[in-house]
Amino acid sequence: MQGFVGQRTFNIKSPPSDNPAQAIAKAEEDVKDVVETQKRPDAESNFLLTLISRRSIMRPGLRYLRRGVDEEGHTANSVETEQILSRASWSPKDKIYSFTQFRGSIPLFFSQSPYAFKPIPVQQHSFNTNHAAFKRHFSNLVSRYGDIQIALLVDKRGGEAEIGQQYEEHTKQLVGEDGINGIKPGFEWFDFHAVCRGMRFENVSLLVDTLGDTLDKFGATIEVAGQIQRRQQGVLRTNCMDCLDRTNVVQSACASRALEKQLKEEGVEVNLQTDTTTQWFNTLWADNGDAISKQYSSTAALKGDYTRTRKRDYRGALNDLGLTLSRYYNNIVNDYFSQAAIDYLLGNVTEQVFEEFEATMMSNDPAISMRTVRANAIDTSSKIVIADQSEDLIGGWTLLSPQQPNTVRTFPFQEAVLLLTDAALYAVRFDWNSEKVSSFERVDLRSVTGILHGTYITSTLTPTQIDEDKNVGLLIKYRPGKEDIARVNTRSLSSAVGHGLQTDSDPDSARTTAIANLFSDPSSDSRLLPRSGGRTSKNQDLKFLAFKALPAKSSLATVKGGNENENENAA
Repeated sequence: MQGFVGQRTFNIKSPPSDNPAQAIAKAEEDVKDVVETQKRPDAESNFLLTLISRRSIMRPGLRYLRRGVDEEGHTANSVETEQILSRASWSPKDKIYSFTQFRGSIPLFFSQSPYAFKPIPVQQHSFNTNHAAFKRHFSNLVSRYGDIQIALLVDKRGGEAEIGQQYEEHTKQLVGEDGINGIKPGFEWFDFHAVCRGMRFENVSLLVDTLGDTLDKFGATIEVAGQIQRRQQGVLRTNCMDCLDRTNVVQSACASRALEKQLKEEGVEVNLQTDTTTQWFNTLWADNGDAISKQYSSTAALKGDYTRTRKRDYRGALNDLGLTLSRYYNNIVNDYFSQAAIDYLLGNVTEQVFEEFEATMMSNDPAISMRTVRANAIDTSSKIVIADQSEDLIGGWTLLSPQQPNTVRTFPFQEAVLLLTDAALYAVRFDWNSEKVSSFERVDLRSVTGILHGTYITSTLTPTQIDEDKNVGLLIKYRPGKEDIARVNTRSLSSAVGHGLQTDSDPDSARTTAIANLFSDPSSDSRLLPRSGGRTSKNQDLKFLAFKALPAKSSLATVKGGNENENENAA
């Protein structure tokens, strides 16, 4: 998780007076040779290039299992890369140049399925929730670097386009809000695959030229004798979808431009793109890209042949195919357990994460506190579905419920909201991505005929799934009446109401009696699921709602080191 550190020494040969072409002698690439070069008497005529990539421990993890941003503004695969130019002798009188770049996932809530070869990003949560995290992310960057220039490399068409458009939209809103403390990030969308189609990666120079004035304004940090003479005024934030392959190519091109300018300030003009003796520079950056890629995707970086040689051919394309297949295998076989181990070693989760992995063969993403999300869902649902202002909300819970109505064992189970007032039960289907109510069903308490509560086992694959203490639920039986209603949130709300229920002449008395009967039903049993299967065979007009409790504790670690009770719901 540490990132990358690499060094190369190189010396300068002055060009002949009749040939002002740039010239750089070969560089030392072996670690021992680099150290020995710095000890030689002529070290003052040699330069040392150091490349350091610092991987953030915030929102750490593997490719498709950690995408986007968390609620604190930290993005997946966040890496700060610093390129340092100095004399090999490290003499105090000599200048030391530092040029820093940043990469990180698109700072929005989204996910991608590891089971698809080229999965489409699925956006999550509302615009406001995304924008709050988006703003925190750039607030963090501004506090560290100053000005921000965004370089977005995703496709403008196809599956990547929508998330790119959302990124642009949030940037425009942030700029319209006067940025962060008056600093407004710049935004440049460069469709890498379209512009560089046909393996013409040299077209990246078009982006570098476009960003030239901004990069010149940002400059670099210069230190002499331990004193900062000039400080870099901003940072280039580059990202594609993975922040790996396309990002590596662009960052190395920008670093090459910065190095040329710094050497020119030292009195030497070079062209790292055309000079055949500068292969070491490409190799250094390719090694950096491979190290970052292996830590995030378990393979070396794609397009590495171009980063190393500035040439692209069919052999590099075939190598990329092999790496892509390896990534796909790791995504669906190895990464889930590796992600659980990473989270545990960094203290983000407790040892319970391995029990959860055993039960589901997956690991959860703590991008946003589910306690907060569930509390908001209960609050949103209560404001929307409880139309009668005279009803008093008694409690709200988030529970698992079968996707199909009037069933107990149908998969998949969905997380739903259950609300209880002094007059009715509300079973709410909630869209957790858009944070909106999808549908709800209102059951008058006088329609409830009984409740079964007890063990609710839906799978027998692991010990956790058959533990009766950890798998509990309830089944609410009711006979639809005229006060019951079901609504679906479509462009035109569709409603279904029951018929045949006799209303009580005294509504307040009926509510009190119904609530009392609800929790003291003599037909309650310690075993929830009927032996015969998912549907009841008697009383065809009788319906039921099935709910299974969420895990009482989550593997997510709190600041104090305990477990976060993720099933703590608001009343």
